[in-house]
Amino acid sequence: MTIDDLYNFITLYQVRNISDAAVELNLTQSALSKRLKTLQTELGSTLISTRNKRRLTITESGEVFFRYAQTITAQYQLMTTELAEYRDLKRGTIHVGTVPVMAQYGLATQMSQFMQRYPQLNIRLEELEGATLLKKLQNQELDLGILRDVQSQQLNASQFATVNLADDTLITVLAADHPLAAKPQLTIADLRPYEVVSLNPGSGVYEKMGDRYQQAGFTPNIRFTTPHIETLLAMIKGTTRVTSLFAKSAAPFLTTDFVTRPFAHPLISHLQLVYPRGTLSAATQRFIQTLTQED
Repeated sequence: MTIDDLYNFITLYQVRNISDAAVELNLTQSALSKRLKTLQTELGSTLISTRNKRRLTITESGEVFFRYAQTITAQYQLMTTELAEYRDLKRGTIHVGTVPVMAQYGLATQMSQFMQRYPQLNIRLEELEGATLLKKLQNQELDLGILRDVQSQQLNASQFATVNLADDTLITVLAADHPLAAKPQLTIADLRPYEVVSLNPGSGVYEKMGDRYQQAGFTPNIRFTTPHIETLLAMIKGTTRVTSLFAKSAAPFLTTDFVTRPFAHPLISHLQLVYPRGTLSAATQRFIQTLTQED
């Protein structure tokens, strides 16, 4: 049984004449009669009595079949319409996971522009810690992710593609009256005497600075970690503690209570868009184009 068999029977039910139904369906009378016979054989039920050739009689089984045929074809039409809307970018939801940096890098603005351009496409955004974001990408719970290169490097390159969205420089943030504030730039060795507060492991900052401390040959005194920049700043205000942050990420939170100093040997990080290799939905492809300005 095919969907065409259902449509054929509905037409036959409505006109009650094989010749007229065949004309309406653009079939030969013999082809329609053959399809009807095959359908009844498959169902093991007589749907139509052909004793009156001029006007067919629908059996009780035919009445039941007609009701179901109407329901099935209506659902089929709804399904094909909805699928076409997804295909034609008239409908859909894109599930995005990101480290919490949307506003600082202008990504929220780009997403807003995307939503204006495609009003029927929705974005479900989750701001996540790096480790959680990686796990969700690996478990195929996200359409794509936005994270730092130090995090995306942990993914299998054969399974995920990456595109750079923005660059940022790691800086040290100090209280305005900190002894190191007098220096125009700093080395890792300059930080050795001071207590450190840091973003959590998985933030990208923690890993980048960890590598620098290791290269300098000492282990920092990390007294406090948190996922929130504003909490870090509260912990260094009016103290000699130090923290390191990416410049663009920190900028919205800085006040005159703080100063920033670059490292003598700059440390650059890339914010990246990450998505699974292979077939992507049309909506996801268009979203990637918007964020990477490939239109």
